Amino acid sequence: MNSDDQLTFSKRAKEWHGTPFTVRWIDNTVKALTVSPGKEQFERWVVDKYRPQAGVAVITACNRRVPRSSKTPTPTAPVKTLVERNTFMFRAAAAHYGVTSDGIRMWHEYASEMNLFQPERTGNPPRRGKETSGMWMALLDGHKLPIIDLDYSRRTAIAEFDKARDALERWRTDPKLFWDDIFTRSKSIIPSPEILGMDPRIRQRVAIDDAFRTRLYFLQKSHMAWKAAAELFEELAARGLNTPAAIERAYQREPALVWRFVAVIERNSALTRKMWANFQQLLAASKYYGPLLKPSRGTDGIARITSNNVAIQALGKTFTPMDDIVVQTAISLTPSPVGFFQRVEDSIDKKEREKFSAEEFEAMGDIAAANEFNSQFMRTEFGMRLFSHAARLEKDPSTDRALMLSTVCFIDPAKLSPSPPAYWDRVGEASRCARAQNLTWSETMWQKSIEELLIFFQNVAGPMALASSDNVAPLMPVEMFNDIWKKLDEAMWDSAAALDRRGEQGRVAREYGLWNPSDRNRPKATRHLFWELEMQATRGDPVQPKTTPAAVPQVYEQTIPVSQTTAQSGHAFASSKEVTKAKVKTRGDAAPTPVEVEVAAEEEPVVLPQRLPSEFKLGKKTLKLFHRVLEPPEDDEKDDAPTKGQVKWGDFETAMKRIGFEIVQTAGSSVRFEPPAATARPITFHRPHPDAILSPHAIKWLGARLKRTYGWTTATFQRVEGE
Repeated sequence: MNSDDQLTFSKRAKEWHGTPFTVRWIDNTVKALTVSPGKEQFERWVVDKYRPQAGVAVITACNRRVPRSSKTPTPTAPVKTLVERNTFMFRAAAAHYGVTSDGIRMWHEYASEMNLFQPERTGNPPRRGKETSGMWMALLDGHKLPIIDLDYSRRTAIAEFDKARDALERWRTDPKLFWDDIFTRSKSIIPSPEILGMDPRIRQRVAIDDAFRTRLYFLQKSHMAWKAAAELFEELAARGLNTPAAIERAYQREPALVWRFVAVIERNSALTRKMWANFQQLLAASKYYGPLLKPSRGTDGIARITSNNVAIQALGKTFTPMDDIVVQTAISLTPSPVGFFQRVEDSIDKKEREKFSAEEFEAMGDIAAANEFNSQFMRTEFGMRLFSHAARLEKDPSTDRALMLSTVCFIDPAKLSPSPPAYWDRVGEASRCARAQNLTWSETMWQKSIEELLIFFQNVAGPMALASSDNVAPLMPVEMFNDIWKKLDEAMWDSAAALDRRGEQGRVAREYGLWNPSDRNRPKATRHLFWELEMQATRGDPVQPKTTPAAVPQVYEQTIPVSQTTAQSGHAFASSKEVTKAKVKTRGDAAPTPVEVEVAAEEEPVVLPQRLPSEFKLGKKTLKLFHRVLEPPEDDEKDDAPTKGQVKWGDFETAMKRIGFEIVQTAGSSVRFEPPAATARPITFHRPHPDAILSPHAIKWLGARLKRTYGWTTATFQRVEGE
């Protein structure tokens, strides 16, 4: 590109409220999609994504031409927010090229989703600092892709796997949580047309049963995806493969390692898509956003959400940019995590945050964690090279296809449900096999049901039995709860065994986190929430701290300037946030870098101890908090239970910092705590929302997870001598 072209794009970017990188990207896209073969490829993508009837309407809008204008449109109002900048940029681009704004948006969506037509990135790759999800994505605009942050990926995978495993076990040990979870999810289930005409009692029962299957499948899917990721990154650390170059050399020698990476990426990508679908349904049923949306399910079984334009127009000026972001996300077939989190962080404030329920905020946190993990492969140089190598290997006739399929797919291929090719497949047959595996287990789990139990509740307690989860508890003693789970475990174990490959008995069950119904240590209801802690309390079995292989620190060699924006609808984002200079560390995230180009001296690497100390000496206030969190569980939720001190989330974060933990915030409520020890496992919790006060039940959960992960008891925390 010559200097005149650069000047033209820079001038255009300034007038359009965009960036030179984004303007060049749009220009490349328009040129590619208005001629063959790009035009035909785009139209096939539209039909695949939106289905023939809706796809034709989209293609018609993209083919429509309007008079071109050499002048940039005049904004009708000040252009301030990210949403306003994006809207104006597409409007200005449409006028320049003589097409519609909808056409430009759709072309850009295609280019973004398929990772096509991007101009050359000339800036040095940014280094991950303390940025939130959206801000980190904003740093990539116009810059070369980062290599990959292996340490960040490893810690994310470990923390998310432990959380998924613990949540799956808690469904068997915590009757209150089990029913609360199902009843909450049932409110957002979108019923099929045939269900709507049924008796209200049947509709209620079907919704709760559907919620049971949906939530159980989601927990198992989370376990399967994060287990593969955590085990892969722990093995890499144990083998001393702690740099991208070392891993690339290894996977070029070992095809099995390539397919393990492919399996991890495919499973986590599928999990992220499922998270989005769940989040959209939560929004459609939410107190604030529900009235602005119209959910439905067709005879084909596919859920659809459209905007309620009458309700939106009735809000008038009170319909905020944040509301527009959420509505567009809820109705999109493939919402962009990058665009969503950037726009949310640009628009959200305390008042806007309160529009989200606790469940919606938790879902946002889970999506942010999964999306950031996936971005380490989808948006990095390492990931691009990995996918390119895997795609070549998949097409090579000499490739050991049995090895490829057995690594990517643990279900017997002969028992997989058919899954045709999809436009988002990155690695051919390997991608299709991974998708077929998800479909097969989904169909298997949909055959499981608790409807007989729900009918029993209605027969015993009448029509209002299923009106609230609080009504169910008195109807189901602990023995009955354990018996129901025993039967469910038997059914799921048999289903998994029927899908096992020959010679790999039990593999499907392990991947999905199932328990052998014959196992004496199979989890049962306990006030300790984990069976491991129950054994500690009743038999004196000590809980050993859980560890992970220590990774060799990665030391960065230069300070990289921060980019201004992101390519995908995120211009002017990073520059609107305060970025400060901090020292480089070898644990936690790398420090933020200054906006101006400047070279900083390297800090000495921080050498961490291998293990956490067996005892902490603390002041009175911090000691009291840890003792409250770790005290033995009692029936503290009964009306006559003794009053105990509240725990504020902010105080808990402060206490964890006091003993050396670092805190990683993501979007939504997800917070990860990084321990000050090389082999200690990071741990993730959801911050309470909207009130930052931990309920007694939440305190018990938090304490149980800390005990299980680090082996802590109240005796671990002692008063500072002489205080």
